[in-house]
Amino acid sequence: MENLFETAVSNPIYLAILAIIFILLVYAIIKKIIKLVISLGIILIAYVLYLNYTGQEVPKTVEDLKKSVSGNVDKAKEVASKSIENAKESTRKVVEEKAKEKIDEILSN
Repeated sequence: MENLFETAVSNPIYLAILAIIFILLVYAIIKKIIKLVISLGIILIAYVLYLNYTGQEVPKTVEDLKKSVSGNVDKAKEVASKSIENAKESTRKVVEEKAKEKIDEILSN
């Protein structure tokens, strides 16, 4: 390992290649961070526009924003759990009806 490091550092061509790879790596990382920040900004703007469109109060501070987001997530969880329960219930009813039909069909033969 030391021999490889010494070879890379002593030869200017290898050193230039390592510098280019390092620069490309730093560039790629910065590019990903910029994309993440832009994506989060777009999501935040869309959320504020949604709040404004629905007539809800737009948060003024970061704490208000956290409370608002967590409140909306809780509402979404409640709606999702209710719809899942409704789907379970309707599926159970359909399965029971089909089972009764099959039992009646088998017993009638």
